[in-house]
Amino acid sequence: MNTMFDLKCESSSGEEEETEGGESSLTAQIARCANVSSADLDELEHNRNESSTVKQTVWAVNCFKAWLREKQLTIDFKTVEKSELNPVLREFYGSIRTSKGELYGISSYVGLRAGLNRFINEPPLNRVWNLMQDTEFRAANNVFKGVVKQIRRSGRNITAHYPPISPEDQHLLKHSPALDPGNPKGLLNKVWYDIQLHFGLRGKEGNRHLQPDAFALNRDQNGFKYFTMTLHEDTKNMPEKDKKTRRAMYEEPGNPLCPVASLEKYLSKIPADAKALYLQPKRTYVIADEMWYTPLPMGVNYLSQMLPKICKEAGTRTIYTNHSLRLTAIQRLTESREIMAVCVSVPVEINTQWQQPESTPYSPSSELDSSSARQESPVSSHSWVKQEPEPEAIQWENKNSDAATDAEKDKNLNTSIPSMEGLPSSVMLTITKLQCLLESKQERIEALERQVQDLQEDRRFLRSQIENLTGARLVSVPEASTSVFSQSRSRKRRRKSSSSSYIEDESITDESSSEESSSVRKKRRHKKKGKRGCVPHCD
Repeated sequence: MNTMFDLKCESSSGEEEETEGGESSLTAQIARCANVSSADLDELEHNRNESSTVKQTVWAVNCFKAWLREKQLTIDFKTVEKSELNPVLREFYGSIRTSKGELYGISSYVGLRAGLNRFINEPPLNRVWNLMQDTEFRAANNVFKGVVKQIRRSGRNITAHYPPISPEDQHLLKHSPALDPGNPKGLLNKVWYDIQLHFGLRGKEGNRHLQPDAFALNRDQNGFKYFTMTLHEDTKNMPEKDKKTRRAMYEEPGNPLCPVASLEKYLSKIPADAKALYLQPKRTYVIADEMWYTPLPMGVNYLSQMLPKICKEAGTRTIYTNHSLRLTAIQRLTESREIMAVCVSVPVEINTQWQQPESTPYSPSSELDSSSARQESPVSSHSWVKQEPEPEAIQWENKNSDAATDAEKDKNLNTSIPSMEGLPSSVMLTITKLQCLLESKQERIEALERQVQDLQEDRRFLRSQIENLTGARLVSVPEASTSVFSQSRSRKRRRKSSSSSYIEDESITDESSSEESSSVRKKRRHKKKGKRGCVPHCD
């Protein structure tokens, strides 16, 4: 296809320029159109995605095709319609399982749908569909969301983080025959271990693509050697500021296991025209040979299992993975602030995280004296509240003052440290570690002081609440007692008055009854006398 363009371009700088000698010369025309073949364009188009993305797409398509074969279904992706593909994807999302018959993890499950979406939209199909957002695939996506919730309920979405190598296993690995620099295999393992530990490389592809010229030997102002990387990892999730950071591996004078000496020895034992850094050792060798390794590079799968093989040979308690070694490198750089010493020109800020010890919860019952709470009359005095002695507060003030003096001493110590110019690298590293330890201890002391202040404030608040409650109780109790006493006295008076009135009534009734009885007796006697007197009178 020939396309003609009729465009007129004017040069901004002119066709002629004056040289320093005053002579005019025509500037050389620079070609702004490179000669790129169709094969080069195809390669650029093919490399638009990361290799891991391409592998994930192939894996997703293979899973879908295997599922179709098991279901005895056939689909032509070039001619299939959305309405036909939707029920198939709906059943696929709900029934797909791993080779062990278990549910996939959420990341793998999401990768299946994303891989199928890339496969349908990329050449040679170019369907321009969106399996995640098109309304025709709503039913399939609803099943997909339901499976994701099922995976979360089953607990398969919990990520298992790889543990860093323990200090005991690090010491065992460092002094094991597996990392012996006196033989080809041990030297290869040690160089790989040192590079991973000091530079924190990631990915088996990154290790496979390393070349001998990837490391440069330098010397500092004191004459000590150190290796730096001349290229950076091509990782898609590494921040740009980390890519600009120069990491280094310093020598350790007097140490037979010096990492710089091991790398120098390894580079001298590989062929000069080697295309890869990690090469296969010779099957038969002699210690005095100049070359210990063949031109054949180590495989990707072998490099991915380097640390597990080393751990099995060394006999560690745990069989670690390569990612555990990377975590160990990050932990080592973070805890000891070694990155401040190895970074030559770029300063790096590190936020060290430390965990505060779990303090016992504050209990208000500790303010009460259980022995004094069993007294007979708790209302009459404040003896049931434990009084805080004054010397204890003075003791806390002394502690705070001692902590302040310690902090001032630490600051004076930090300011009194001389400049590290002219010191060996090992001394500089030791000073950096001590400064890091001092700063972490100081931060911990400050945090503990803040906790003590918070507890003291809680104590004052609780004591004030207790005093308010006891004061209100002391005011209300006497009033209640006087009212009760007055009521009892009035009741006693009423009882006495009622009893006296009852006695008087009884005496009156007794007197009246006695008078009535005496009068009746007198009448009876008079009648008897009358009867006796009238008998002789009648005669």
